[in-house]
Amino acid sequence: MQKTFLYSVYLFCMLLVITACGQTKQMRPIDKLYSNIQPLQYKSMPQYFIEANQSGCFYELYVNGKLVFKHFKQVGLMGHTTCINDAILKSGEQEVTVKLYPLGQTEVERFDTFTKNARIEVKIEKYDVQVEDSDEKVVTFKIPEASTRSKNDIKIEGLPYYEHTFTFYAEVPYEVTGWSESQDLTKMDQKQLEKEVVAFYNELSNIIDQRDEDKWIKLIKNREIEYFKSVAYNNIKASSIKGRIEELKEIFDSKFKKKEPLDPYEMIFGGNGKIVSLKSTRSRGNSAFSFGIESKEDGEFIKYRYYYYVYLHKPKGSNKLEIIR
Repeated sequence: MQKTFLYSVYLFCMLLVITACGQTKQMRPIDKLYSNIQPLQYKSMPQYFIEANQSGCFYELYVNGKLVFKHFKQVGLMGHTTCINDAILKSGEQEVTVKLYPLGQTEVERFDTFTKNARIEVKIEKYDVQVEDSDEKVVTFKIPEASTRSKNDIKIEGLPYYEHTFTFYAEVPYEVTGWSESQDLTKMDQKQLEKEVVAFYNELSNIIDQRDEDKWIKLIKNREIEYFKSVAYNNIKASSIKGRIEELKEIFDSKFKKKEPLDPYEMIFGGNGKIVSLKSTRSRGNSAFSFGIESKEDGEFIKYRYYYYVYLHKPKGSNKLEIIR
């Protein structure tokens, strides 16, 4: 009887060990990244959003030098809102840059300059996660079409490009380091910097091709922790985090993979010259970095080229590029 009891205890203990080991094996690097972090409970937990309504033009929206939204499709787009907390490191003045482009070749004709019907309205709005019905319009910038324009409004018809920068004040309870203490990359030898950036992107391409998820997660760890804190306030249940986790897993779970060469590119800087990325000069609005991936849409697997923006910086006291956004 005693031997039977001891044997049962032994089996039970072994089962617990095996189950624990199995759970450890099932936890992927991306899951570990967001585990064991307590949600932040501030009295105020504001999220800032940017929204643009336009017609007759394409556009890019940058916050503190980081591209947060782009629209280059031959269809109107209204009502989108994009959270921009990831580009806000701390409370204070934030810089927004609106870059406008003509439509180019359409189904009817080609437009290399803006027409009198080109217009855009950009809004910055604030919503507090902790407070119901707390929507607040922070600032609005707009360029009206000719028929509704007053003499003091901005005119863009006939121009091949237009850019405008404005600021707004954000008040957030967190503070992340981001690129605030990083080196000014615009003061480096630009040829040498270009070589380093290209080499970094090529290494990223190899990591994805080799499906080295662990190495990839180590490279993006700081970026993800700051995103987790600023956008989701450490809430693992937030929809933005759930979507982000699935997106990262999809990259490494895709049965189809294809290395793609960098597009022809230009280096773009943000954060007062402290962050750098490669922007395609062939595919408007896209990163020069891309890779082949397979995704399930409407029940079918579709292979496509996934353009992926990565912003790099050199932390204070370091001569190595690292991913920051």
